[in-house]
Amino acid sequence: MIIVVILIGLFILLQPVQEKIVVGINPFPLSALVFIADEKDYFVSEGLNVEFVSFQTGKLALDSLLGGSTNIATTADIPITLAALSDQEFSVVSTIAWGNDIWVVARKDSGVLMPADLKGKRIGTTSGGGPLFFTQKFLEANNISINDVSLTYLSPSDMVSAIARGDLDAIIVFSPHPSFAKEQLGDNAVVFSPENIYGETWNIVVSKEFAKNHPDSVLSFLKALKKAELFAENNREEAIAITAQRSGVKASVLESYWDILNFKLVLNNILTDYLILESEWAIDTKISNALTVPDFNKFIDSSFLDKINN
Repeated sequence: MIIVVILIGLFILLQPVQEKIVVGINPFPLSALVFIADEKDYFVSEGLNVEFVSFQTGKLALDSLLGGSTNIATTADIPITLAALSDQEFSVVSTIAWGNDIWVVARKDSGVLMPADLKGKRIGTTSGGGPLFFTQKFLEANNISINDVSLTYLSPSDMVSAIARGDLDAIIVFSPHPSFAKEQLGDNAVVFSPENIYGETWNIVVSKEFAKNHPDSVLSFLKALKKAELFAENNREEAIAITAQRSGVKASVLESYWDILNFKLVLNNILTDYLILESEWAIDTKISNALTVPDFNKFIDSSFLDKINN
């Protein structure tokens, strides 16, 4: 009996100590690699105990990190741009997904049959995120001034409810919410999904303090996501099923646009080009009080991905 107790004690002592990480996440499809890594226990196998805190947008997830509530956040590029313009402290360690997932959904009975018909209409979008940037660029492309529409800032789920009730004529938001709105409107829906306006990136942002004090944990987190990337490449249907279950989006909806999304760990000009363009936009439109485009080398740390890829 004593020997058994000793063996059990030794087994427990030999188990790897799990580092706890608190991750702020928007549980929507672009977070697929995080879902897969958690579902397949890749975080556990890398010695991590990951606690997730859910937010409706990536901006709110990033805000939680900047406020010290989380160690890591998933977010799009616009919140990164605005945080950099405010000279906040953080590090982008990887892009994990990107694609043209922001669409316009409008009501036909509001007189919207083509993009030009949005002039004078009530449009809902999110504040401080990719959809807002898309909104202005989409309107410009169709010769509509931002002052020629009535813009309302809502959460994605509230937008869907508002357009279904007829309180809005159109919404501009990231997937899967356009699909939800289209489903509610039925034949009354018209959708615009141009590929030449803007397709947001989805990124892993880390607290600078956490990256400095826990570099091995950041590296392990990305290693788990790399395993998830390989799994998604080789197991499309199961990857979609996991993402559907974790995001609450029907697998059939994900199937319809899965192949326009890219799930891969990278740090390249896909992100940096957007950050510069968005900085210029935020300064020109007075969304930010900054006067110059930041040096984004201060906010991007490729050292962790370099170790994984070498």
